Amino acid sequence: MDWEKIDKIQYEFTEAYHKVSQMWREEILFTWRWWLAVALSVIPWVWWWFFFRKKNSTGRLLYAGYFVIAISLTADTIGDQMGLWEYRVEVTPYLPAMVPWDLTLMPVVIMSLIQIKPHIKPVYKAIFFSVATAFVGEELAIRLGLYKMLDWHHTYSILPYFVIYLIANKLANTKTIEPVTE
Repeated sequence: MDWEKIDKIQYEFTEAYHKVSQMWREEILFTWRWWLAVALSVIPWVWWWFFFRKKNSTGRLLYAGYFVIAISLTADTIGDQMGLWEYRVEVTPYLPAMVPWDLTLMPVVIMSLIQIKPHIKPVYKAIFFSVATAFVGEELAIRLGLYKMLDWHHTYSILPYFVIYLIANKLANTKTIEPVTE
């Protein structure tokens, strides 16, 4: 193993990160897009927690929401690192740029859809969620200058969104969760 090559690449990566961090402070921090990203990171959770959630279903919904956070953050990080897309505005340069989307919008929207009209077949909600998110949500983020597709297209997003919704719905409605006992 060539440790010198690894050290050189790590040094270059760190230097690039310092440049990005400096640019973030000069070009992004406190702009209207930054404030929008902050609002999108906080307001949906506040709205869901205080005004929308079904209190007796909170644990089940959060169980599904945490799954959505884990899978979407992982997939988004991989896609970003592979150069398929990039986020143009970061809430902080120390966390991935997709914080508003993966830690807030995806889980809150999915949890909300799960609790709205629970008698509707999950596959119909998954179709609605995946198409609306791919073609409306992503396009809106592009037009606002928050997101840029590089080697990606809206249609590629439909299947992952569809599957994420269905798994989250299954987790929220599982019968295998038992109360904690001594």
